[in-house]
Amino acid sequence: MGAFDIFREVAKNPAKVARDWKAAGKKVIGYRCLYVPEEVIWAAGMLPYPLYGTPEPIRLADSYFQACTCEFVRNLFDHALDGDYEFLDCLALSNTCDIVRRLCDIWDNYIDTIPVHMINNPQKLQNAGNHDFFYEELRRFKVRMEEISGNQVSDEKLQDAIELFNETRSLLKEIYSLRQQDPPLLSGSDALDLCMAVSIMPNDQANPLLKDLLGELKSGQAAEAFGPRLMVTGSVLDNPALIKMIEEEDGVVVVEDLCNTIRNFWYSVEPNNDPLEAIYAYMNKRPWCACIHPAEGRLDYLLELVDTFDVEAVIYFNLKYCHPFLYEAPLFAKALKERDIPTNILEVGHDMSGHGQLRTRVQAFIEMLEL
Repeated sequence: MGAFDIFREVAKNPAKVARDWKAAGKKVIGYRCLYVPEEVIWAAGMLPYPLYGTPEPIRLADSYFQACTCEFVRNLFDHALDGDYEFLDCLALSNTCDIVRRLCDIWDNYIDTIPVHMINNPQKLQNAGNHDFFYEELRRFKVRMEEISGNQVSDEKLQDAIELFNETRSLLKEIYSLRQQDPPLLSGSDALDLCMAVSIMPNDQANPLLKDLLGELKSGQAAEAFGPRLMVTGSVLDNPALIKMIEEEDGVVVVEDLCNTIRNFWYSVEPNNDPLEAIYAYMNKRPWCACIHPAEGRLDYLLELVDTFDVEAVIYFNLKYCHPFLYEAPLFAKALKERDIPTNILEVGHDMSGHGQLRTRVQAFIEMLEL
């Protein structure tokens, strides 16, 4: 198989990677959200495994969470109740939104077989005043990973992990640079599959494949694409169906600002003699999430993407009940309008309900752009 075929197979069956790792006698740490430092998990000799949902309707989790809370989180908890995460040795969460904090509490009370650890990262970044608190939270996380793994996370191991993960970020960023072309050399739906697969795989296995894929893409030919160049942003998307919908309606998705795509690799960890200090600086650099302040930092980052990828319009796909992104969307739409960037805000169900109506709205938006 070619490199992309391998990535696509991983994206279709993510749990196989974790189960294979576990079968080899090694430990797996599930995590959710960008402020969990994967490098610390890797340096402890364990696999960082992001939790992604599935499109089934919510079932058991509705007995534990209010019906007006994030469908994505409730879907994850459904899988936990079904025993689908039996291969996890711990779940690591970060302080990104109220429902994730609630997930931590409920998980701790009802999922007896898998411990949970919350990294209480500050909500206000780009602020030297948060240093001592945030650094201590990262240190506590390192100690917890040492306890679970039985391995010491030395500075040398952590530096090696930072170097490995930076290589992944650099390779993904180079692949995404090929989407600056017109037409782009990689579609949006393929890019989402790729990023999800890379986040699931051990990085030392993913990086050689990314190098192969880079060569394949550079020697290949872009498919014809004549529609408007679009950026997709908003809440986490763990299924390429919505991006495929845009592409089927002749929109050209050139970049996705999502938790599991470019937010995860647009910046790299800068070198520092203290690797934990380097991770702190990286985490404190930019508010990637709508839950984090200052909002202006996230807007500056979005405008940087608009310029870099020559974006003509933006589509916000916001998960139903994901209030932070729903609240930010009209504020950013106003700022984008001042830059003559049309924006369409769409609320979507994690269970893929209402896709017929969404398609109509996407189609109308793209037709308007083409007038």
